[in-house]
Amino acid sequence: MTLDTGAVTAFIDGYRRTFETFDVDAICAGFAFPVQVVGDAGDVGVVVVPALEAWRPQIERIVGAYRLLGVASSTVESLEVTEVTPRIAHATVHWDLRGGDGGTIYGFTASYTLAETADGPRLVAIAHDESPKLAAAVARARGA
Repeated sequence: MTLDTGAVTAFIDGYRRTFETFDVDAICAGFAFPVQVVGDAGDVGVVVVPALEAWRPQIERIVGAYRLLGVASSTVESLEVTEVTPRIAHATVHWDLRGGDGGTIYGFTASYTLAETADGPRLVAIAHDESPKLAAAVARARGA
């Protein structure tokens, strides 16, 4: 398979739908390891996650926070795809997380590197600005 714009768009839509199920195993199946995660939460943090066993707790934490916040769906507000090679692509997504009433809980931007693997397209790197937005939303939800 070639990771062209159509394939990346389909992967991102499937990733969105999978995250909406809160199925941690299914979400984790979208990654290939090691995966690099870069976040900006005041200081830029760079982490290389070596294996699924190290990543699963992070996905569980995010899913738990989304449940606390009442996230019911997400929308792709914008998607920009760059085809790097036939088997590597880069996607920058602006996401909006929405509650059951359809209102926006918060939006964030994530940039993904996807690679075509023996198991199909997988995420191999993420850069995002979600951490401070998620933390602030959780603090608000807890009344802090």
